[in-house]
Amino acid sequence: MKILAVDYGLSRTGLAVSDIMGTIATPLEHLPSRNEDKMLAALLNVISTVKPEKIIMGLPLRTDMRESDMAERVKAFAVRLKDECGLEVELLSEMYTTVIASKLLHENEKNSKKQRGLIDSAAAAVLLQSYLDKQKNNSL
Repeated sequence: MKILAVDYGLSRTGLAVSDIMGTIATPLEHLPSRNEDKMLAALLNVISTVKPEKIIMGLPLRTDMRESDMAERVKAFAVRLKDECGLEVELLSEMYTTVIASKLLHENEKNSKKQRGLIDSAAAAVLLQSYLDKQKNNSL
């Protein structure tokens, strides 16, 4: 099953997609998201190209698992996205995905300046890979 991961942000929205077997997450180009309507239109274009069967979105939670201030905005966008594309949109905790993605990029010799354009989609890929790994472990 092909899955699209969305890491919604106020400036950039990161994207990642799985392979058809649901094994490997690959980051895609991020979308500028200062204008949510334009970002949604671009995201719908990605969806029509990639043709996922499901979408997962990162839900920003605090370390005590309470929702962050951004969580309501993400939830509202998830509803809007589902209404527009007709696919299931599942919200998952995105706790530490950006930290993990930043560490991975740094290990691959991407400094902070170079990370800026990559970090959002790398975080989406971390979220998606974690989800895929859990699905695989649950089916064993």
